[in-house]
Amino acid sequence: MTTNRRTALKLGSAAAATLAASKAQAQKDPDVIVIGAGLSGLYSAMLLAEAGATVQVIEGRDRVGGRLFSARNVEGNPEWGGDSILGGYGRMQDVSANVGVELVDHQSRRDLSPEAHKDPTNTELALRGKLIPKGDWPTHPLNVMPEGAKDRFPGRGFFQAVIGQNNPLEAFEDWLDADSAQFDRSIYEVFKEIGWSDEAINLNYNTNVQYGTSAHDISSLMWFFTQAWFKLQGDLDRVAFKAPGGNQSIPEAMAASLPGEVHLSKEVIGIRSEPGQAEVHCGDGSVYKAKRVICTMPIPTMRWLKFDPLLPALKAQAIATVPVQKITKIIMVPKKPFWEDDGFSPAMWTDTDCGEVRALREGEDANQITCLMAWGRGYLADKLDSFSDEDAMARVIADYERIRPAAKGLLEPAGIKSWQSDPFAAGDWAVWSPGTVTTMVKALIDPADRIHFCGEHTATSNRGMEGAMESGERAAFEVLDVI
Repeated sequence: MTTNRRTALKLGSAAAATLAASKAQAQKDPDVIVIGAGLSGLYSAMLLAEAGATVQVIEGRDRVGGRLFSARNVEGNPEWGGDSILGGYGRMQDVSANVGVELVDHQSRRDLSPEAHKDPTNTELALRGKLIPKGDWPTHPLNVMPEGAKDRFPGRGFFQAVIGQNNPLEAFEDWLDADSAQFDRSIYEVFKEIGWSDEAINLNYNTNVQYGTSAHDISSLMWFFTQAWFKLQGDLDRVAFKAPGGNQSIPEAMAASLPGEVHLSKEVIGIRSEPGQAEVHCGDGSVYKAKRVICTMPIPTMRWLKFDPLLPALKAQAIATVPVQKITKIIMVPKKPFWEDDGFSPAMWTDTDCGEVRALREGEDANQITCLMAWGRGYLADKLDSFSDEDAMARVIADYERIRPAAKGLLEPAGIKSWQSDPFAAGDWAVWSPGTVTTMVKALIDPADRIHFCGEHTATSNRGMEGAMESGERAAFEVLDVI
């Protein structure tokens, strides 16, 4: 046999081996790659698997759960992320039952009593470093509440009630209708139209902002939708379910129910759509291939991805510009119930670095406070993040002790979580600026080539955990329609 003949045979054998390997690999490639092992990704994967599709879930973190993350070093496992499963969270309740997580209702631990020193879930008011007793507030010099509300403490409960009373939507689902575009303006404008002063807006909204960074940069249309939706939750069933071991137990059980393992520590850096398949490229050099990709990544983290081909212009604009909530939480564990000494609730609403402090009762004894959690949102979150974790916790505790001398030396820092500093989140829930609801929501939802998108930022009928589940369901059905 000639050398050329032998060479040709060898090359032919090599080509055949390569082709066989390619076919074997193609057979191993799943139908769908799901990027992200949070609620939306895991739920979409479960639905796809139940329908007979092969799925591979990959996750950048070294854990599953996404923005469900429980502080398991603290009694009662308080939540750094999603907190309560409400009455209308049908998907969350059903899936929890299906994967063997028996939820516990904590609603009684959230209800308020008129006697603050007996019920620590009441919230005290502290302005300019001073605690203001409820009886002093109606005539207090710092009281700039609107007329008719001088006896009300400022904060979430008050301004949310006002938004609910002035809600023009007949049903919360109407928020994306073309006729609702007229309400896609700042909540600041709404407050001004109902007669609030700038001082009242600043005190009630900007001091401890819930969405956005101020009343100027959040759409009233988002607020109208959100308040109507939350009202529905209570109307359906007044519950606040949590999972034993922390809510993170739910996505952990969901992941365990899948046919295959979730691949962790797979940071995605690019997604390519080609004829017949899509490729997902990871920072460690690994490449995943499938017919379709479901991307659950939060809005800011998609800004770091390379999409090939480029995304449609409006979708790219939405990813580049839609903001997400800045939020930093700090947990403090009391060594003893100091609030019994000064007679006030340990929960406070302040204009200091403490922000809003909640008293949590997460343990077996429903009447025992297990920890205090300080919430810093918006620019306060930015401020806290400018310090080291240790210094940020020390500042919050120091401010708390200045307001409440009875707490001096009795608060142990138990942890801090900045969601905007988390490279796999870069913030928390999506917030909609004035003028963006009617232009950006659909753009974030629409598929692009072989990529489908889900996550709470693409939900249209729900918020929070249930919104994530709704979006995962939609993405799964989209994919099943085309594979």
